[in-house]
Amino acid sequence: MPTSAPPRPRPSVLFLVPEIHALQTGGNVYNRRMIAGMRSTTPVRVCPWVPAAASAEALGGTRAEVIVVDSLLTRTPRALRALRAARPAATLVLLAHYLTCVDPQATDAAVAAAERASLAELDAAITPSQYVRQALLDEGFAAEQVRVVQPGLHARYRGACPPRLRQGTARLLTVANVLPTKGLRAFVDVLAGLQDLAWTWQVVGDVSIDADYAASVRQRLREAGLAHRVVWTGGLAPDALPARYDRADLFVLPSPFETCSLSTREAMARGLPVVGQRVGGMPENFGSAAAGALVPPGNARAARAAVRGFLNDALGRRHCGRAAWRRSRMFPTWAEAADRFGKALAVLHARAATA
Repeated sequence: MPTSAPPRPRPSVLFLVPEIHALQTGGNVYNRRMIAGMRSTTPVRVCPWVPAAASAEALGGTRAEVIVVDSLLTRTPRALRALRAARPAATLVLLAHYLTCVDPQATDAAVAAAERASLAELDAAITPSQYVRQALLDEGFAAEQVRVVQPGLHARYRGACPPRLRQGTARLLTVANVLPTKGLRAFVDVLAGLQDLAWTWQVVGDVSIDADYAASVRQRLREAGLAHRVVWTGGLAPDALPARYDRADLFVLPSPFETCSLSTREAMARGLPVVGQRVGGMPENFGSAAAGALVPPGNARAARAAVRGFLNDALGRRHCGRAAWRRSRMFPTWAEAADRFGKALAVLHARAATA
């Protein structure tokens, strides 16, 4: 009887992360989980890197076989060219959390051009969604150069689906740092047309990253006469988040673009229906499940109608919430995601070595 070949040894990995890697963002959480999950099978080093301020030699003489480059580090192509020259034998793998050049809503042509120049220095990529994979293929990557590894779901979100048949004032929830990319200010205009209904809106996320933008959202709320309906919690510890999801009735994410959205997947796992925009990787979270409503990007009227429909229909919220919960059972654990990530790196490295 033939014996199976022994598993291929995992290549050593250097993870280049952005200066803001300690912040609680979906991309940073993903990075930390991949790093922690791979350590039992893979030699892994982590290096916060500021491309504009440091040369490739600042990486400390590492001879890692694979260098994972967070997509926030692709805006300085000269630094990546220096990295490529200093580590010619390494496989450079992009971790594509977000790129301006794949965001159809983005308008910064200079940043997009810099990212495209950086893509030419990279051997392969891992993306959190099929949407981003296809976008990179459209940018010139070959199909075998790009692997999808969706984010995992923490065990704290597993469990029974909350019943959610509560009457009275509906509680809307958004979990997102208060940044222009999250569309919160525009969502105030959506809510302004719903003042005849009973609702509150809780925003869970850091307001200090872009204090001017946060102030502008508060100002828009005051102008619309809605400030008294909004609860700002600031950023919360991860252990505190499940309770926030469980107390809510509807999850709203007004971002004009998301490559995946970890908070959407967490909300679904706690049985919340979701209203968001049909952009990027958002539809992949739903799959074929009737987990809420994804509206055309930038369509405030459609967003208002979707929220109104759920505010007026507690049974509909429960039905979609249970569909969301069932769909979330298919999301991997973080351990499974990290194992897939490590295997993807091994395959991409082997391919690059023989290309």
